Amino acid sequence: MSNLQNNLLIEFLSEELPPINLEKNIGVPFGESIVNQLSSFLDKNHQVRHFVAPRRFGIVINGVNFEESDQQILRKGPAVATALVNGAPTNALLGFAKSCNVDWQKLEQRDDGYFYFQTTQKGRALNDVITDVIGSAIKKIHIAKAMRWGDKDYQFVRPLHNLVVMFDDQVLDCNVMGLTATNSTLGHRFMSSGQVIIPHACEYFNLIQETGKVVPEFKLRKDKITQQLNDAASKLNLQISHIDGLLDEVTALVEYPEVLVGEFDKKFLDVPQECLILSMAKNQKYFALVDKQNKLNNKFLFVANLKSKDSQVIIDGNQKVLTARLADAEFFYNFDKRTKLQDFVPKMANVVYHNKLGSQLERIERLQKIASAVAPFLGVDVAIASKTAYLLKADLSTEMVGEFPELQGIMGNYYAKASGEDDEVANAIEKHYYPRFSGDELPDSKLATVVSLADKLETIVGIWGIGLIPTGDKDPYALRRAALGIIRILLVNNLDLRELLKITIAAFAGKNFAGNLSDDLYAFFIQRLSNYLTIIENYSAKVVNAVLANQNLDINNVLTVCKSFAVWASNESNASLFEANKRIENILKKNAEDIDVSLVVDETKFNDYEKKLFTLVTTIDQSLAIDDYLTKLSQLATPLADFFANVMVIDEDISIRKNRLSLLTMLYDKFNYYGKLSELV
Repeated sequence: MSNLQNNLLIEFLSEELPPINLEKNIGVPFGESIVNQLSSFLDKNHQVRHFVAPRRFGIVINGVNFEESDQQILRKGPAVATALVNGAPTNALLGFAKSCNVDWQKLEQRDDGYFYFQTTQKGRALNDVITDVIGSAIKKIHIAKAMRWGDKDYQFVRPLHNLVVMFDDQVLDCNVMGLTATNSTLGHRFMSSGQVIIPHACEYFNLIQETGKVVPEFKLRKDKITQQLNDAASKLNLQISHIDGLLDEVTALVEYPEVLVGEFDKKFLDVPQECLILSMAKNQKYFALVDKQNKLNNKFLFVANLKSKDSQVIIDGNQKVLTARLADAEFFYNFDKRTKLQDFVPKMANVVYHNKLGSQLERIERLQKIASAVAPFLGVDVAIASKTAYLLKADLSTEMVGEFPELQGIMGNYYAKASGEDDEVANAIEKHYYPRFSGDELPDSKLATVVSLADKLETIVGIWGIGLIPTGDKDPYALRRAALGIIRILLVNNLDLRELLKITIAAFAGKNFAGNLSDDLYAFFIQRLSNYLTIIENYSAKVVNAVLANQNLDINNVLTVCKSFAVWASNESNASLFEANKRIENILKKNAEDIDVSLVVDETKFNDYEKKLFTLVTTIDQSLAIDDYLTKLSQLATPLADFFANVMVIDEDISIRKNRLSLLTMLYDKFNYYGKLSELV
């Protein structure tokens, strides 16, 4: 963006902006709104650089014309046939002409039978529209909670102190949010000396970085931080422990990033490393370091917001603060370990799960019932399943999980081991939350699978049962995510979804849930399964709809069926079968009154075409593997075509007609055993 001509710069200087989703909530919507509103001013090959930092946001566009090109305006008026009566204009025509500021006789009559008015509107000057454009763009910014400052009536997420609006080397006449546009701004709070004068819009980025000591572009700042973090970790022969969102949050907190290395006392490594990593990330925005075995090291990285002549002072200060934070985590851990995990459970009686579903202790009792009933299906000891379910939510009452809710399950694992529980039980307590998100690993043991199913099923049935059904993008209890987790577990375990729902609903005895809960929830799961097969497994909607529409659906085998169906359906030679199936479906619907389901097909009434078709149909057995089954169906194409070409199904003889309808019914059932073929047409 080095072109000296046709550059527009807009920059707001503010107090420190909220760091969460800084680019998504402020930088992007503001920049996109400016570009969209000025589209008629922009060259075809214009270039855009939007920026957002802790104390500023804005945009630089190269390829902006100071004036719009003239616009051709065409307005359509009333129809000629109704606008003139005996050659005289009606009020409608006169009104249209007046709105166009011309005599009605100067309006144009076109071949389509309507009056038109065409004129050329002179293009607007950028200076005339920029105030409204910026004001409108400010309104596009997502603000959870606005604030006022001083004696002003303006509202924004943080106080705004300065506005730069320049077209090349000229300051545009603009006043927004009580700020009059200027050509100067402020740089870094500590590294910049005074005002930064901007002589030309195209010089903004060089000046703000070199003189102002600010890296304004979010992505560039993030890339610099990433590079520095990786270099520092590599020098230490360590790796960065990833925490979702931490890098973006740190990028939103600094204007001039400088990565430094600190360390904490090794004694804290006796505390579970998940606690230390989370404490560093959540409280201090530090990056924990681990070795190749993913074991936490006592060194850590942090991003300073300036480059200091004596960085050790900054390092010492951060190490001191972190020591206090880790001491808190150490205290919580040692305090919690003084109580056996099972002794935390009675405290759950005082914790409300939901006012319509009772306390967390009542929920634990339901989890025990569900886990005990599911355990035999997976060969898990009922007593162990019940005991594990009893301990599942105990860590919710601990000090550590109270401080860091993200550690629920993880701390349950540690505290279970500290209380003398078996490793299998401790692991299941942690893994019962799995899978936690799309693509996450599944529970890694049969016991963990049992309690994972119990937890997710109890949540879905209970929350759905009291009427809190997901709608649109609203799903506050994450029922869709829980259902997807169950679906993924069922795909690798031989379990009956309807039976699981029956078991879970029984655990809520006395709650008097309304509606046909079992059927409603089954349909909900099938919809989740449909989404999984199309979005995650990437099967076509037609194949998925066909497989899920059949009455013999086996969720445990659905991936195999979809895979085979996808290959079979893509074979063009089978297209005639799909059309034939549709034809059979229509015949059976129209002649339902003549179909006798108890009638045994009489082979003696068949002609040669019927006999050939019948013989092949009887060879298609449900015990066949699906690929063999589908191959058998493909062999029906020719005899079925011959049948329809030479046989009149609706024969005048009622006995022959019923016999042929019975044959088609048999064929239709075979066609649709694994999937509803009409969905493939």
